[in-house]
Amino acid sequence: MRATELADLQTEEQLVAELARLGVRYLSRQSAEAAEPMYAPNELLAKLVCQPSSRVRSALIALLLARPDYARHVRLALKRLNQSDAQRLRFFYSAAVILQQQYVEILRAALGANFHQLPDLFAGELGVTGESPTARLQKLGRLQAQWSGENLNWAGTYENAARQLVSRWESEQKWKA
Repeated sequence: MRATELADLQTEEQLVAELARLGVRYLSRQSAEAAEPMYAPNELLAKLVCQPSSRVRSALIALLLARPDYARHVRLALKRLNQSDAQRLRFFYSAAVILQQQYVEILRAALGANFHQLPDLFAGELGVTGESPTARLQKLGRLQAQWSGENLNWAGTYENAARQLVSRWESEQKWKA
């Protein structure tokens, strides 16, 4: 394994541990050690969106759902990113806003007093306004596919991050019972 690959894996492991510490525990880890806070919120957002692993990149959506207070750090994170990664952050953040509306009941129950509405920072800029959450998520996915040149089911990718988070939280509630 080359040094850069090893460094990427180590960074990924640190990010996944940090996500687990923040309530996003559905990603598998190599180590069960508890994470100490390693990154400022804006740095964490920026590092997540730049990850080579799509599973870690898309966990950014779950992080924003689990920690809506991180929304206030998005603008600062954008300043840390190149133009392409900044646009990816805008797409993923917008997906989190829409998914929060779809999962509002579950998120409100799970987060209690820590729940608050994610401000819709980029919908106007991206042209994703006015329709139902499902239609906006589909439109956002089509826009990201067009922008990225990757003919992926982006709406399904966004939705998967939310479902993984909620499913893990539901499992944890059962384990506690």
